[in-house]
Amino acid sequence: MMKNKLDKIKEIRVEEVHDHVDGRHFYRVYFYYEKGKINIMAESSTKPIFARYVSKVF
Repeated sequence: MMKNKLDKIKEIRVEEVHDHVDGRHFYRVYFYYEKGKINIMAESSTKPIFARYVSKVF
C-alpha cells in the first residue's frame, strides 16, 4: 500500500514554443499544480504523443 502523500496536479500541459530570437522551435512539458506551482518536466524537439492509461491495483 502506498503511504506517500500524493501531489494535487491540476493539469499536465504541453506548450509549443516558437523562439524567433534564437531560431528555436520546441515543446515544453510541465505540471501545473492546484496551488499554482509549475514544474517544468522537459523540453522536446519532437511533438509529444498524448496517451492516457488507467491502472487498477488490487
